[in-house]
Amino acid sequence: MIKHVVSWEFAKENKATNLLRMKALLEELPELIPEIVDYEVGLNIKDSELAMDMVLISAFADEAGLQAYAKHPGHRRVVEELHQVTSKAVIVDYKT
Repeated sequence: MIKHVVSWEFAKENKATNLLRMKALLEELPELIPEIVDYEVGLNIKDSELAMDMVLISAFADEAGLQAYAKHPGHRRVVEELHQVTSKAVIVDYKT
């Protein structure tokens, strides 16, 4: 199993709106991409200088599944939109 974890810091402009919109777009992907085994999107609830604004925790059977997800047109579209409204992203991929 491969876990793919991404957290984002959103730009301040229209932050609340963008958070909800991007969460909704990310949550559509499991219906489009059969390689997704598990998928969770969460919004930060803690006020801290160290906190990111949103996190994605996803799982794939293997590296091939993660690569299929990364190349999927639906995923690419969401990533392009995320680049427009975020100021930082941190990614960790690991095997379980």
